[in-house]
Amino acid sequence: MAKNFYFENYSNSMEQELIEDLVIESIRIYGVDTWYVPRTLGAKDDLLNEDDLPQYNDAYMVEMYVKNIDGFEGEGDFLSKFGLQIRDSMTLTIAIRSFNQEVAVHSEQIRPFEGDIIYMPLHRKFFKIMHVEHEAIFYQMGNLQTYDLRCELLEYSGEVFSTGQEFIDDYFSEYQLTVSPDTTTYTVRVDNKTATNPYNSQGSSQAYFIGADEAPYLNLYAGSTYVFDQSDASNLNNQLQIHSTIVPSEGSLVATTYSGTAGVANNDPSVVVGLTWTPATAGSYYYLQSGVGNEYMGREIIVYADKRENVDTYDAVADNNEIETIADNILDFSESNPFGEDNF
Repeated sequence: MAKNFYFENYSNSMEQELIEDLVIESIRIYGVDTWYVPRTLGAKDDLLNEDDLPQYNDAYMVEMYVKNIDGFEGEGDFLSKFGLQIRDSMTLTIAIRSFNQEVAVHSEQIRPFEGDIIYMPLHRKFFKIMHVEHEAIFYQMGNLQTYDLRCELLEYSGEVFSTGQEFIDDYFSEYQLTVSPDTTTYTVRVDNKTATNPYNSQGSSQAYFIGADEAPYLNLYAGSTYVFDQSDASNLNNQLQIHSTIVPSEGSLVATTYSGTAGVANNDPSVVVGLTWTPATAGSYYYLQSGVGNEYMGREIIVYADKRENVDTYDAVADNNEIETIADNILDFSESNPFGEDNF
């Protein structure tokens, strides 16, 4: 026997809208403001169905309700063989209508996606959406009003953030392996070579000092802009140039954007005297003074496409040396099988 058709409990649109309004109002009263950061696929592996280089280019503020009010869920903080592990998780509830109005209308997402990120200003942490449950509240009056987002604390692994919100974009700037275009200024002066200069007996008796370093190697990145400030009086008649080889006559002039006269400060302090260079491609270059006998005043410049080609320079990303040093006090790596029993 079918249900009584005089009672329509699941198709009354007025009651459905009323419940949705009450849910949204409740979240706005008891919830918190969050930033929803949708993911853009950067390098999807169709075989493993993974994205190794996700990008996050937008951020939208939207209110959410924290369901686990007694504290974070998950395994919490614990020590493992890899060091301190923080496995906090939480469940957030967002109204479907709020998501559509605040996020979907801009990003064209039909729902929250696994892999998107939630930034919580309340405790300044990033959470990654691991699963989206759309039937947590089961069809009140025949309709669904919310999504439940089951999230875990983000373990940063090179994701690129360029949302336009500085507190999000700069959060992992110390560890990011890609470089956003920016401008770096090097202050250049000329002084006598020292005994430690490998080119001491070659070319000019003088060398370019960048900051306090004598003719240092420079690691630069394609797409970023670099200014070599030569307003110091010691640079007079020593215009710095960038060539493809350390001997100018054997290569070509690479950077030609020069302003002012080397060694003569500009009356307008906002105008830098010196060379401005934005390398377009990775490779090896040399900063030096053009002319016979002046070839060895500078040193090599290595231009990388991004930091992933130069990870060793960034010790903050990897603590291998520290781990190895401490491990030497515990494990004897002279053994052929230090983690197992003796050979049988």
